[in-house]
Amino acid sequence: MQLNNIQPKTMKPNLADPRWETMAWQDGFGVGNAVIDADHKRLFELFNEFVTAVNESRADSEIQDVLRELLDYTDTHFDREETLMREHGYPDYTAHKALHDSFVRQLHDVNSALDAGGEKGAFVLGFLAKWLSGHILGVDTRLGAYLRERGVEA
Repeated sequence: MQLNNIQPKTMKPNLADPRWETMAWQDGFGVGNAVIDADHKRLFELFNEFVTAVNESRADSEIQDVLRELLDYTDTHFDREETLMREHGYPDYTAHKALHDSFVRQLHDVNSALDAGGEKGAFVLGFLAKWLSGHILGVDTRLGAYLRERGVEA
């Protein structure tokens, strides 16, 4: 993922290097809970739609629409995960929820910057890619193991 090929005040890549990379879902991202895994796959799809919109130099309004859909789905997914954690007494609930809250704030900040035409929007692609894979492979993997140990079926 490259972060230096964005022109200021736009999400569109520099013509000298016009492509961002999508992220393929891999089985290793699965946490062993069908509901959580389905949500994560959808988040990857939305991220890839966002990358495609940027790569195709679609209108800023279309790029923002994809980002808004990603924001909405992220909220839905986090609600589902947090409900599972509360229902099953997940001991790291507070810390996990704090990570969710921080991510949502940062994503909303980026969306606001895009609406205002700010340079901060260039940050979003790398930020999302790192967070998706890092969060899933880190804290969500632990959550999946905890749920499996308790026989929680998806």
